[in-house]
Amino acid sequence: MKRDEKNAQTRQRIIDAAMEEFSQKGFEGTSLNVVCAKNGLSKGIIYHYFQDKDELYLLCVGLCFDELAEGLREAAEGLRGTAEERLQAYFGVRNRLFAENPQLLGLFAGASFDPPAHLAAEIAARRTPFDGQNIAVLTQLLACEPMREGFTAEEVAQDLRLYMDSFNLCFRADFRSGRPLEALLAEHEARCRRLIDILLHGVLR
Repeated sequence: MKRDEKNAQTRQRIIDAAMEEFSQKGFEGTSLNVVCAKNGLSKGIIYHYFQDKDELYLLCVGLCFDELAEGLREAAEGLRGTAEERLQAYFGVRNRLFAENPQLLGLFAGASFDPPAHLAAEIAARRTPFDGQNIAVLTQLLACEPMREGFTAEEVAQDLRLYMDSFNLCFRADFRSGRPLEALLAEHEARCRRLIDILLHGVLR
């Protein structure tokens, strides 16, 4: 095996181990000593490839956001129907993407809702492409429908993004409860449909 190839494999092994630990325990709860012990790595080898825990965490978070953005971009290309139907389908795609990738769900929730304060600005920078992808899709879905006076598709898309983040946090808590995945997805998607209905049509007669 060539040296460069071996280095790449070792680096990837560290990243895989760290992503699993950060996903499960967050930044504060993760110890590089535990990462090493659980995966047969030496601490020296980690510091050979990464300056410190901060650098490793930021890399993992960036990979998480990039993978989610790519998955949503691909899904958005196939959406059909009315704006409401496409919004519901888009929410469903997000739910299933997280359900099929619980490691990404854990990283996303930790970085979004409980980020280490000293890394908040850098995490936000790494999240920017993901948010941009979301806002672009949501704005496009809403732009084909007439808005009430005083509302714009861009503003409503921003509100939807915030609601989606909150739903993802609830989904992570439910996911960790040990309940059957399909039941959780059905329940979560029903909540999403209800939310979209409320946001688009209101609750008062």
